Amino acid sequence: MEKILTCAQMRAADGYTMRERGISSRTLMERAGEAIADAAAAAMHGRTGRVLAVCGGGNNGGDGWCAARLLAARGFSVAVWDAAEHRSEDCEEQRSLYLAAGLPAYGFAPAGEFALVIEALFGTGFHGAPAGRAAEAVAFVNKCGQAGAFVLAADIPAGLDGDTGLAQGDAVRASLTVTVGERKWGLYLNDGADLCGRIERADIGIDLPAAAYGVRFSSADLACLFPPKRRNSHKGSYGRAVILAGSLRYTGAGLLAAGAALRAGAGYTALHCPESVFGFYAGKFPELLLGSLPEEEGCFRLDEEALSAACAGADAVAFGMGCGCTRGVYDCAVWLLENYGGTLVLDADALNALAAYGTGPLKKRRAHVILTPHPAELARLCGKTVREVQEGGPAFARSFAAEYGVTLLLKGCASVVAGGPRLALVAEGGPELARGGSGDVLSGLVCGLAARGAAPYMAAVGGAHLLGRAGAVAKERAGNEYTVTASDVIAAIPAAVAELAGA
Repeated sequence: MEKILTCAQMRAADGYTMRERGISSRTLMERAGEAIADAAAAAMHGRTGRVLAVCGGGNNGGDGWCAARLLAARGFSVAVWDAAEHRSEDCEEQRSLYLAAGLPAYGFAPAGEFALVIEALFGTGFHGAPAGRAAEAVAFVNKCGQAGAFVLAADIPAGLDGDTGLAQGDAVRASLTVTVGERKWGLYLNDGADLCGRIERADIGIDLPAAAYGVRFSSADLACLFPPKRRNSHKGSYGRAVILAGSLRYTGAGLLAAGAALRAGAGYTALHCPESVFGFYAGKFPELLLGSLPEEEGCFRLDEEALSAACAGADAVAFGMGCGCTRGVYDCAVWLLENYGGTLVLDADALNALAAYGTGPLKKRRAHVILTPHPAELARLCGKTVREVQEGGPAFARSFAAEYGVTLLLKGCASVVAGGPRLALVAEGGPELARGGSGDVLSGLVCGLAARGAAPYMAAVGGAHLLGRAGAVAKERAGNEYTVTASDVIAAIPAAVAELAGA
C-alpha cells in the first residue's frame, strides 16, 4: 500500500522530520539530489550527450543543483540554467557547491542539444501558472523534449498543481517524474496523468506524523476480496446482487452492469429492467435472473410493491445505469434510499435525477450508499462547475462524502474513493476505458463485490481497481487502445481477478 499526500502534508512531513528526527534540511536535499542523479544516470544508459539542469530558486532548485554536481562527479557532461530570481538558503548553498567545483552555469537558455534535461523549477509550493523566466524555462524544457531529450522532472513537473493535477498554463511534459518523499495526488489526477510520464518515488528518509493520508492499494492489498472458496459452500454463500437498469433508449447498460456483477463472483445476479426492454435481455446471459418493472414511456416508474419484490433478499443493489433522467427514476431512487437496507450503488441517471429533483433524500438514506459519478455528474449534484470539482481535488470528494454520509467513487483518468475519513487513489487502466459502457461495468463490479460482503469503501476501491486491470488486459489482447469495448473489458475480468487473487 502506497501513501498519497497533499503538498501541504508533504511539507509538514519535511518539517516534522527535521524537527523531531534531527535531520537537517541540507541532508534531505543531498539525499534528494542523489536520488535524482541516480535516476538521471539510469536514463542516460545507452545515450550520449550533455545533461542540463534547469533550476528555480526554491528547495526544488537546490535538488537540481545538487543532482547536477553529483552527475558531474560521475563523469557526465553537465550544465545548469539558473532560472531563479531569488533563492532559498539551501538552494544558494547547493549553487555555491556546484560553482565551487568549476562547473558551467548560465543565466539564460544555453545553446546546443542535450540528451537529458532535469527540470527543477518548482516544488510542492507551486500554484497558478508559470510566469516570467519560469515560463521561458518551461517552454525551453518542452522544446528539448520535442527534440528528443529525456525530460526528468524533480518531484512535480513545473506548471502542474501537485494537489489537483491541473495545469493552468504551460507545464513541463516529463518522460519521468522522480517524486521526493511520498507520492502526491496531482501526479495522477487530471493533467498529471499526461504530464508526468513514468513516476518513481525517491525515499529520502522522511517520517510522516500521524495524519489522514490517502492510499493506493496494490493487487496484493486487494487479494482479500477473492479468498479461496470453501468447498462446503453454495450459491447462497456468495451473495445476491440486483441490477436495476436500462430504458428503451439505453438498452445495453443493464447487460453490461449485470455481466460485470456476474464476473465479480456474486452467487446470484438478477437484472430488472423496464417492461418494454425485457425481450431485449432475454437469453443474453443465461446465468441471470431476469425480471421487469412497471414503466412510463420506456423508463422506470415507481411501483413500491414491485420494486420491493425485486430487491427482496438482495445484499447489494445497483441503480441508474441507462435509466434516463425522469421523475419516475428519481422516485425509485428516493424509495431505495429510504427503504432498502443493504448496499446501494447509485450511478449515472440515478445521480442525474437526484441533481435535477433534489439531493435531500441522500441524507435520509437507510442503505449503505455508494455513489459513482464522473466530475460532471458530481458537479451537477453539488451545483458547482466541473472546474470547481477538479480544483477542489480529493479534499472536495472527502467533504462531499462526509456531508452526505456516503462512499464516493469519483471517476476519472485516476479515480478517488472517499469514505468517512479515508481516501484512496485508483490509477489502474488507461484511455482504453474512455468508451461508453465502462461506467456500467464499474457499477456492476462494485455491486457484485458488495453483494459478496465487501464493505462499501473496499467494494468501491476493488471495483475501480478491477475495472482498470481488466481494461489493461483487454488493451493487451486487442493490441491497441482504440478498439477496446466495454464487452471486451467484461471478458477480461476473469484474468484481472486471477491476477489479483494470485498477488
